[in-house]
Amino acid sequence: MRNFDYGKLKDFKWDSEILGLVAQIHEYKGKQTLFLKQKPATLEKLVDIAKIQSTEASNKIEGIVTTATRIKQLCAQKTTPRNRDEEEISGYRDALSLIHESYEYIPIKSSYILQLHQVCLLYTSDAADDLIG
Repeated sequence: MRNFDYGKLKDFKWDSEILGLVAQIHEYKGKQTLFLKQKPATLEKLVDIAKIQSTEASNKIEGIVTTATRIKQLCAQKTTPRNRDEEEISGYRDALSLIHESYEYIPIKSSYILQLHQVCLLYTSDAADDLIG
């Protein structure tokens, strides 16, 4: 795994364009904090929409599909999976939720990635095979 040496940054010469972009990022972070305090329900709704869209798009890439209605129900945990595709969608939903809720505490290490993969397969027969074998 690569390590980034932040010590070299102090010696680097930054042009005005880069410094302007960093200033904009800092400004938007302040606005985000204010938005979080003023409109938490709106932000929560946006996060829910993003989770549904991410779940649908990521699974579609893998050829895993179901109806938009079923994806919304599965993401809201208002139904149980009917087939292998929906089992994988449910596992992805759980892994994505875990990442959203705990990203600050999840280091990028192979053991954690394997654990997230196990969460993805939690609803499938593969999970039982992994636990047995």
